[in-house]
Amino acid sequence: MITSLIILGILSVCIIGLLYVVKKHSDDSQRLQFADEFRNKFIVFANRYFQTYDRYTRTGEFDVDLYVWLTMNVSKIQNHVGSFGFMSYKPPYQNYMINQYAIIINTIPKFRNGQVEKFDAGAVDDCLLKHIGNLEENIKNYSHHIKNPIIWFREGFKVVLSIPFYVLGWFGIISNRKLTSIRESLIYKVISGLVALITLISSIVTIIVGYDQTLAFIQKYLGK
Repeated sequence: MITSLIILGILSVCIIGLLYVVKKHSDDSQRLQFADEFRNKFIVFANRYFQTYDRYTRTGEFDVDLYVWLTMNVSKIQNHVGSFGFMSYKPPYQNYMINQYAIIINTIPKFRNGQVEKFDAGAVDDCLLKHIGNLEENIKNYSHHIKNPIIWFREGFKVVLSIPFYVLGWFGIISNRKLTSIRESLIYKVISGLVALITLISSIVTIIVGYDQTLAFIQKYLGK
């Protein structure tokens, strides 16, 4: 009975992990598609502007439709790019720096008021390229993870361990950003990975040796 429950528990965790990996693969694939679309539209928009730019009037061709689309989606892409979307920024002809400057969301409006510089457009493209490259690497890794049951167990175990944090998030005690930072932190990954490994090994030993023998060994080891 105990052995059956252990096997069922391992299978359940593996299924949870597999579903999580598949979802992450799907989510990042959709994010990659959106990032590519945003970058392509931004490049067309910026190129049209700078190719017709008049440095005296500080204006260029302004594609209203593309500007509207970019503006409507700028908050979404800024959230997606994460840390890639921030930099220490020095405004032109100024002697101060702006830390944690949100690149994309601050650059798009500059096209309307004629304050945009080529450096701004280049910074947007750079952070989008970093984001796209990171997504492509993640998708490649998830493609391998889908075929690895050990990864299923590890990721499933991390999801199970995260349940208390999700509950706190549902009740608004911690923010989604904080929840994500906890799950992505090195300490959490190391601890959850070690616990998952120990749990898996002990479960396999229990299945092979038997619950009673394993319990007797633990009691003997603990001196009871």
